[in-house]
Amino acid sequence: MQNGQRPPPETRVNGHQRPRRPVPLQPADEASERPLSSGGARAGPKASAALQSFKRFGIPILAAALGLASIIAIGFFVKIYLDYYYFFCKQPLRLVPLQQVCDGQADCAQGEDEASCAQRVPDGPRVGVRLSRDRSTLQVLDTVTGAWSGVCHDHFDLPLAKAACEQMGYSSLPAFRAVNAGGGQALPLREVALRDGGLQLRQAGRKCLSGSAVSLICSQECGESTRALRVLGGRPAAIEAWPWQVSLQYRKEHICGGSILDASWILTAAHCFKNNPVVQSWRVKAGSRLLSGTATLAVEKVFLAKAAPASPKDDDIALVKLRSPLRLSASSKPICLPYFDEELHPGTLLWVTGWGYTREHGKLSETLREAEVKLIDTRSCNLAAYHGDVTEKMLCAGLPQGGVDTCQGDSGGPLLYFHDRWQVVGIVSWGQGCGTPSTPGVYTSVQAYLNWIYTVRRVSALPDAWRRISYIYFHTPTRTCAGHTTPHHTTHFQ
Repeated sequence: MQNGQRPPPETRVNGHQRPRRPVPLQPADEASERPLSSGGARAGPKASAALQSFKRFGIPILAAALGLASIIAIGFFVKIYLDYYYFFCKQPLRLVPLQQVCDGQADCAQGEDEASCAQRVPDGPRVGVRLSRDRSTLQVLDTVTGAWSGVCHDHFDLPLAKAACEQMGYSSLPAFRAVNAGGGQALPLREVALRDGGLQLRQAGRKCLSGSAVSLICSQECGESTRALRVLGGRPAAIEAWPWQVSLQYRKEHICGGSILDASWILTAAHCFKNNPVVQSWRVKAGSRLLSGTATLAVEKVFLAKAAPASPKDDDIALVKLRSPLRLSASSKPICLPYFDEELHPGTLLWVTGWGYTREHGKLSETLREAEVKLIDTRSCNLAAYHGDVTEKMLCAGLPQGGVDTCQGDSGGPLLYFHDRWQVVGIVSWGQGCGTPSTPGVYTSVQAYLNWIYTVRRVSALPDAWRRISYIYFHTPTRTCAGHTTPHHTTHFQ
C-alpha cells in the first residue's frame, strides 16, 4: 500500500461484507467556529496590524535600501571606468584623459596632472668613492688629478665609513676591516678626511704605516639567500630563495618585476612606466611568491634615467622610492649592487626570476619562477639576432637552443650573478620573442649605471639640489610589439 497505511476494518453483516458508513463532514462555518488545538493559532488583530505596518513602512524602506545599493554599485563601476581612462583635477573638478597626463603641459588649474609624474634624471658628476671586487676594497677619487687611490686603514673610523657609504646612497650601518694591500690592490694607499659630507684624500706624501687597505661593506645583509646554486631553471621558486624580488602593480595589476636595493628603494626598468604615468596608482608587493593578495606598499616617487635620443633602447632603468620603508625579513631582503670592476665572461651562469608568461602569448604565472641562463657576448648577440641594437650598456643572456628566457610580465626583474653574495647585474629589458632559438633576452647592465644609482639615492633627500638636476618625464608613444622592439613588460620559463 502507498504511504504504509493499514486498510480500514470491514463490517460484516450475516457473513456478508458491508461498507462503512461515511462520516458526515462538518459544515465549514461550524468548523471555523471551533477553537484550534494548541498546535496552531489564528491570526489575531495584532498580527494583522503588524502586516499592515510592514506594508506601510517596511516595503518602502526595503525598496529604498535596494535602490541605494544599486546607486552605490553603479557609482563604483563608474569610478573604476573613470579612474581607468581619466585623471581627476581637484580645484576646480575636471576630468583629464590619461593620454594628456605627464605630457609636459598642465591641464589642471593647479598643475597636479604634471606634479605626480615619474622624473627623468641625467647622470650626475662622478661619485668620488667606489668599491672593488677585490675584497670590497674602498677607492677614493682624487678630484685634482682624476686618479683613483686605495684607502689606508690608518686612522680610518666609523664616521668615515658611514660617509663613504652615504655617498653611494646607502643608509644602513656599514662594516669595515683591514686587508693586506697585496693581491689585486695595485693602487697606492692614501689616508682620507671628511669634508663637506664626503671623503677627500689627504695630501700626498704621508705614508700608510700599516700597509693595510680598507675593505668596506655598506649593506651587510644584501644578497643573502636560502637557495642552493645548482638547480636547473624553469621551475617554481620560494620567495626566501630570491627575497629581493618584488611585483610592481599599477591599479592592482602586475606590470613589472623589481629588486629591493634597501628598505626604501626598488630597482626596475624605465619602460614599465610609459603607459602608466600616475605615480600614486603604483604599488609594490614584496615578501610573497604569489601574485595574489592585497598587502602592498605605496610609491612616493619614480626616477627614470634620462634617455639619449641616439640610442632609444639604452637607459632602460628606473628607481622607485617607497612612501614608507618596507620591513626587512627572511622573505624581504636587499640585493647587492655589482662592483664597478666586476667581470662577467661569456658563458657565465646567471639566473632570472619573475611571474612572466610561461610561453609566448600565454598568461602570467601565479607563482614566482626561476631559470638559469648563460651570458652571451655583445658581438655574438648582435650578429645572431639584433643587428647592432645591443650596446655596451646592455647584456645578452639565454641558451643557444632557446626554451629558457624572459617574457611578458618579467620586465624590470633581476638578472642575477653569484660572487660571494648575490648581485643584480642586469634588468629585464627587451628581446625578440620568448625563448626562441638564437634570440636571447636583452638586459640593462646595472654596472653601467652605478653612478646614476648612487646619484639618485643620495640626492633624492635634497630638494633644492634635486630640482637643479631633475627633469619631468614626458609621456611618449609605446613602441610596437613587433620584432625585437618588444619590451618585456613582465620572463619566460619552460
